[in-house]
Amino acid sequence: MEEMKQWIENHKRILQKAANALLAFVVGACLVFMIHPVKTLPKDRLLSLSRMQEDSQRFVASSSKDPTLEDLLSLELGREEGKTQNSWVTLSAFVKKFGKAASFTQEDTSFGAQVQLGYGTPVKGLYPYTIEFQKQGDAFYVSSIQGFAPKSAHYQSKKNLKLADFTDYKPLDGKKEKGTSVEEVLNKSGLPNSLSLTSTKDKQVLALSYQVTDGLVSLTFERDQSGQYRLTKKG
Repeated sequence: MEEMKQWIENHKRILQKAANALLAFVVGACLVFMIHPVKTLPKDRLLSLSRMQEDSQRFVASSSKDPTLEDLLSLELGREEGKTQNSWVTLSAFVKKFGKAASFTQEDTSFGAQVQLGYGTPVKGLYPYTIEFQKQGDAFYVSSIQGFAPKSAHYQSKKNLKLADFTDYKPLDGKKEKGTSVEEVLNKSGLPNSLSLTSTKDKQVLALSYQVTDGLVSLTFERDQSGQYRLTKKG
């Protein structure tokens, strides 16, 4: 009988210690969460993530078509400075013209809010076309275009090109030479391996690169007031 009482007494102490330890843990945990609350995304951030998801559904499809080179060259890009122009192309207008993209990303950069659309079938994670849109006021406008192995309805790729095949192209010199047009280059040398279309404060610049059998050719064009791209630099 004495042994039974002793056993109960010992277990009372154990249970009491366990209860005290549990109480201390609960109180400590409450203090931790009061002093260092669990971090959650702010309400405006949650709303922006929800908006991004909605936008991606509006602008993205399971597959997308490659825009043609000539259609892209017909666009006037938005610029960082100055008033917006009616000729600039908004995000919605671009998707309406070229169809939905294969990918959609949106981020805040040092230059402001930016959207990127990827078109075509990705190669090693890279889309053949990346279209960037910069926010101006309440809308996003096309600000730059990057692409490789561009497609065209009028021009074809040509094989076995050499550096010598590009010697006849003359850059604009501001005097006698008007600069070879991009159409002439595309007709004679075919489609480039890559292209870049960007804008500065007062210029819209097109850069084409060709991988030839004996080197690499880089051609830079500027868009004139008539919308024609003229060669300004060759390297």
